[in-house]
Amino acid sequence: MTTSFTHLTSIRGQVAVVTGGTAGIGAGCTRRFAREGATAIALGRDAAKGEAMVAELRAEGHDAHFLACDCADEAEVDATSKAILDRWGRVDILCNIAGGWIEHPPIEEVTNAALHHSFEWNIVSKVLITQRFVPAMKANGYGRIVMMSSTTGRRGRMGAALQYSTMQAGTIGLTRRLAVELAPYGIAVNCIAPGTTLTPRARRHSDERLAATARTIPVGRLGTEDELAHAIWYLCTPGAGFTIGAVLDVNGGNWTG
Repeated sequence: MTTSFTHLTSIRGQVAVVTGGTAGIGAGCTRRFAREGATAIALGRDAAKGEAMVAELRAEGHDAHFLACDCADEAEVDATSKAILDRWGRVDILCNIAGGWIEHPPIEEVTNAALHHSFEWNIVSKVLITQRFVPAMKANGYGRIVMMSSTTGRRGRMGAALQYSTMQAGTIGLTRRLAVELAPYGIAVNCIAPGTTLTPRARRHSDERLAATARTIPVGRLGTEDELAHAIWYLCTPGAGFTIGAVLDVNGGNWTG
């Protein structure tokens, strides 16, 4: 990869894979990468949503693709990663955005099944897909990997699921350990820790709850998908090669530890 200044901020021509790439922050990343001139490949479970987004981007003249994949399913990850490498020969950027949480009961009501589901959804999915693409990145001497965590992995927060908060702290540990392992191969691994962002999942809450949350944020509002995609984009550029194992907090000042 070139290291000249004119290319430090360009991902044009690179192959970018985004897990959870059809909704929320993941969709924001897919759109941003495609509009930056990369081959943007969104992975997700909702084929209708994925195909609609890809059609929108292609109508704008961009190189966008969707592949159905549950990234916590090893067989699906094997098949999908093979299809990508067979077709494009490499992956330069991998954004592990897939994950999340649904319910947040008190600890007495957290089931073993819920713990395992959160682990599969938020940790295993990241490890599986990363394992499949790292060999190609090593062979190319270049790669950018971004893990999705959350402010809930940085601090205690009421209203967030216990199991989710635990896995987001684990994602930060995964990032730091993997970063030092892969840095000698030209692969930069970093993490994004968003605050509350106005995604479709957030919009399920009442206007009153969203307004109350906004009042706790110093900038006085929730984040946007585009703002998070912009922060992630930086970590995926050639110029981020000396940023290793970092956790980029994008939360409007709600956590500054």
